[in-house]
Amino acid sequence: MNSSRRHFLSLASATPLLGLPWVHAAGQPSGAILLELVYLKGGNDSYNTLVPFTSERYARFRPTIAIKRDQVIRVSDTHGFHPSLAALLPMWESRELALLQGIGQQEITNQHYRDAEMQFTGASLDQYLTDGWVTRALAAADRGRMAGSLDALAFGDLDIREADPMGPFRGDKLRVVNMQHPSEWLSGHKVEGTKHLTSRPGREPAKSFRQPDAVALKTAFPADEFGDAMKATVQLAAAGLAPPVIHVTINAASGDQHDAFDTHWNQLKFHGNALSRLEDGPCALRLRTLPVGQSYRTLVATYDEFGRCPKENEDRGTHHGWSSVHFVAGGRVRGGLFGEPMPVVDVFAIDGPPPVIDYRTLYTGIIQDWWGLPARGVFDRDFKPLDLLRS
Repeated sequence: MNSSRRHFLSLASATPLLGLPWVHAAGQPSGAILLELVYLKGGNDSYNTLVPFTSERYARFRPTIAIKRDQVIRVSDTHGFHPSLAALLPMWESRELALLQGIGQQEITNQHYRDAEMQFTGASLDQYLTDGWVTRALAAADRGRMAGSLDALAFGDLDIREADPMGPFRGDKLRVVNMQHPSEWLSGHKVEGTKHLTSRPGREPAKSFRQPDAVALKTAFPADEFGDAMKATVQLAAAGLAPPVIHVTINAASGDQHDAFDTHWNQLKFHGNALSRLEDGPCALRLRTLPVGQSYRTLVATYDEFGRCPKENEDRGTHHGWSSVHFVAGGRVRGGLFGEPMPVVDVFAIDGPPPVIDYRTLYTGIIQDWWGLPARGVFDRDFKPLDLLRS
């Protein structure tokens, strides 16, 4: 073992919270588990993601952007995947992929800044919280974290706020590194030689955080920053060196969220490309390239600020909506459809059907059922988690 790898093992192993039931000591990667949070920045269009292909209203309300019935990948008698999500079908058929229909915030502003802030912090509309929901969950459970280890690693744009741009890791209590360009890190640079941000507690471990030895992977990744982020994630997980949480933001290669999920115009051009990035990376997981059993110890969950309106606008796009559809994937996931199909209502802008699943039920399930930690006190009230995970 070379010196850089030994240093990496001591500093960046999947052991930042020793003593917790969900973390094992260094050198025991088989016991480590990983949560990957995938931010669909800008607000994903649920109607063209899980397509209600039998709905006459869907076709009528979206005369130019509706997905044609013969292109839909059917997953039920009434709904199917966008064609750009074809690679998810094997996970769906093996019952390792769950779709949460009608998930969202009970009250929204339809403004990216505030609604993203509520997603990051787990706040209600009348709350203004400084700590992210992951911060509160992990910091409350802290029992002697190893010096020099990381709690979370993020790739890409993590937040929309400059004052504390750490998304669900806000609060400056966790050891977090956010690398803007993972290609720099993969090429052998230290974190300090890349464009990056760190939380205050993460500054010391960031100094020695290096790429692990290359792991043989069966599948190629997209040749862009997003592909590099996914490659780094899989290599860390395969080596048993990932911190407990990895966060990946899906955005356009241009960096403009309007060219990805925030589809106010030319939706057919941009949305399919954004979904194909989801397919190419975290939700198709590439976990089938990992050692046997690794997918059972890895959970992927998507989230966004809000969904899109059912009716298309004059620019062949969609305005901000309300509830959305999200993916949860992994070997322990109890696959299938959760919630209720989102009705195709006659709404053009800044509205849509209200959620039937509060997004904090998903977060509560992650805290309780995935991490085995108490969720009480993390949010302003208790939420009953969905029955998403097999024991």
